[in-house]
Amino acid sequence: MGALAGGVVAALFNIAWDSLARQQDWWTYPDTNDVLATLALALSVAFVFGGAAGLIGWRMMRAMGWTGVATFFAGFVGLGVLRDHLLAANTTLLVFGAGPMPQLMGALGYLSLALAVQVTMLVMAGPPRRDALRAS
Repeated sequence: MGALAGGVVAALFNIAWDSLARQQDWWTYPDTNDVLATLALALSVAFVFGGAAGLIGWRMMRAMGWTGVATFFAGFVGLGVLRDHLLAANTTLLVFGAGPMPQLMGALGYLSLALAVQVTMLVMAGPPRRDALRAS
């Protein structure tokens, strides 16, 4: 349940960041008239970056403590930035604004999304290191 709630939180944070990015000219989705492309992007954030990655991160933190925390957040942000770079370079789905600020704000967006998902997991499932499965 915590992972599913994390997916919903991820989707909401993604919508908020995308709205802010559009206002600040950091990035846009020019093909937003394509319903399937927009749905695919939204679902990738909700399920991949929210639910699945949130659960993987929670389990990494359970297994490795602070090393898991650092590894998860670095991997989450890195994967998100790589995804966006590949979308912008290889498709017309995502277009970045000029300069380094859009990429920096994208990384900050992924970091805040990861934090929000992990806080949701913490509230829903409790601290990772206190999980009953950790002992087995």
